[in-house]
Amino acid sequence: VPGSYAVSVSQLAQAQNLVAAGRTSSNTAIGNGAATTVTFDFGTIGGGTLTNGVYSGATFTSNGNGTASITIDSTNNTLEGIRDAINAAGAGVTASIVNDGSGTPYRLALSSSSSGVTNSLKITTSGGDGTINSLLGYDPAGTQNLTQTLAAQNAGLTVNGIAITSASNTLTDAIQGVTLTLKGTTATANTLTVARD
Repeated sequence: VPGSYAVSVSQLAQAQNLVAAGRTSSNTAIGNGAATTVTFDFGTIGGGTLTNGVYSGATFTSNGNGTASITIDSTNNTLEGIRDAINAAGAGVTASIVNDGSGTPYRLALSSSSSGVTNSLKITTSGGDGTINSLLGYDPAGTQNLTQTLAAQNAGLTVNGIAITSASNTLTDAIQGVTLTLKGTTATANTLTVARD
């Protein structure tokens, strides 16, 4: 529909990022190799306080889209093996290894594949190797063995003064027939003009 729209963006949607404690090597075996199931759940972190990447007094509510699991055993119980297993599983989580230059520089970094507050992570383990749990176990409402470096958040914007939130930075229904792809925040409203070519 032809028209003129005032669009203002207060924040972009982003995915949650977590980082594990550093290790001296990325290819040395972690734990005893006993098969351990690592399960990823996605949902919303509510309440509590966040201090230096750790929640206290928070809750976690699953978004109901189901969980995804991988198995870590003697064939893949290194940082590189865990990274590759997560990425190959298509579990909605992306893994990488970051070298922070410290004495224990190799850190596993995990990111939810989807942005938005309902896609925060909870990671549980079951099986024979507690070392894997001490590396990857993450419950925002309980024990957190990873540190959050970026919190999941929704995009926030206004169109002609109407407040809109979105889990994604691509919006197809804020303005009928128009796809908005948010690239950054705005200090003042920008005018978007839609006209027939």
